[in-house]
Order: sequence, then structure tokens, then C-alpha cells
Amino acid sequence: MNTSMDKSVRKTRFAISDLQKRVAVLEATREDLGRQMLKLNNSVPEDEVSPDARKDGYVAYGSYANSVILRKKNLQVTINDIELQNTELSSELRMALDTLDSFERVRARQLAAKAEKFAARRAG
Repeated sequence: MNTSMDKSVRKTRFAISDLQKRVAVLEATREDLGRQMLKLNNSVPEDEVSPDARKDGYVAYGSYANSVILRKKNLQVTINDIELQNTELSSELRMALDTLDSFERVRARQLAAKAEKFAARRAG
């Protein structure tokens, strides 16, 4: 029984490590996309621009602004997807940590039972 529990503990620890890495990648990606969004917002703060709009220092600002606005919308969709995935992975991670905790409690009970048996043998 111990070897099967040890395998389960190793498998659970591996799953926890994998989930932690995946969450870290998602968080780093979300931060990067947030920086990109900030740059785009600084470049084109408007949410709508006429295609023939003009702005000093820009050639065809309206066309440029509309492409940036579309990019911002696409980035926001991606950020929302990442947040959803992060929520799901965090839930899986909590479940895996709870599973590991239950394995450790079972192991502690087994060790306590062995210690009690050993103490009873020495006393008797």
C-alpha cells in the first residue's frame, strides 16, 4: 500500500509542479499583454476613429488608429481568455494541493499507528 501511495504522492507533486509552471507562464503572458495594451492606449487612446481622421505627425492616422483599435480589442479578448485559463488552472492547483495534503495526513496517521504499535510492544 505504501508504494502505491508513494506513486500517487509523486504523481500529485509532479502535477502541482506542472500546474505552477503553467500558471506562471499565463501570468507572465498576461503581464506582457498588459504592457502591449498600455503602449497601444498611449498611441491611440480613442475607442473609435473615423477612417479619414487626421492628426499632426501621422500619415493616414485614421487607418492607423483603426488598426490599433482592432489590435486592442483582440488583445483584450486574449487577456480575457488567459484570465479564464488562469482561474481554471488555479482551481486545479488547489485540488492537487488538497489531494497532496490528504495523502500527507494519511501518511501521518500510518506513522502514528506504527509508533503506537512499537510503543505497545516495548511496554508489553
